[in-house]
Amino acid sequence: MDKKQEDADRILRAHVEDMVRRGAWRSFTAFLDMRQYTMLKAGLREGEYRFFGGYAEAQRGILCIHPMDAEPEDSEYPITCLTYTFPEQFTLTHRDVLGSLMAQQVQRDTVGDILVSPGKIQCFVTGAAVSVGLSLSKIGRVGVKVTDALPYTGDFQQETQEISNTVSTPRLDAMLRTALNKGRGQCLEMIHAGLVTLNYQECTEPAKLLAAGDVFSVRGYGKFSVKEIGEQTRKGRLHVTIVKYV
Repeated sequence: MDKKQEDADRILRAHVEDMVRRGAWRSFTAFLDMRQYTMLKAGLREGEYRFFGGYAEAQRGILCIHPMDAEPEDSEYPITCLTYTFPEQFTLTHRDVLGSLMAQQVQRDTVGDILVSPGKIQCFVTGAAVSVGLSLSKIGRVGVKVTDALPYTGDFQQETQEISNTVSTPRLDAMLRTALNKGRGQCLEMIHAGLVTLNYQECTEPAKLLAAGDVFSVRGYGKFSVKEIGEQTRKGRLHVTIVKYV
């Protein structure tokens, strides 16, 4: 992790610690990614925080610090769902939407998940990004219509690919070789360079053992999860299935 990231993490931890010390009825952060959330929750007491991003499976969300047994409802989060519609013959991407918002000087931590489906995009925002997002009439070169009156519809389907192979051990370096179809040396270089996260935290241990449900990411290659670690083959290798998020 570089110094800039370390400094940003230190400031974020101090901010959340201050929220806890103040003991306000309910305090909300800006949008956090899963790495930030995983880092922060390690220092929080169970039952006194909740992470929510506009829908149950959100990968970016707002952390609420709250009194024990006083968890906020979904509607209490300062999150607006913007729905953009456009002719289905056009293709828009997550990057197109984020780029259009950032071009208007919107801060990244005011934008949550951006869910793209044919002819429709739903984007979760807070703060200044609400008014900016509502003002967009074009994303890229495509004309769009926008409303904040529609709830999350849940019709977004994450595209995935399954990768199946056998490994001698479910170590991180071996699982990377299967996921990326790279040599062991290349995978070790990536791990030692800090390019790999395991369950949203940087991992520089090639021998770290993975289990079903673990999530890992490789900078420049995307996000993966371990779907299954099966039984041994006659030669003592393990059947594994890894899901790649496209």
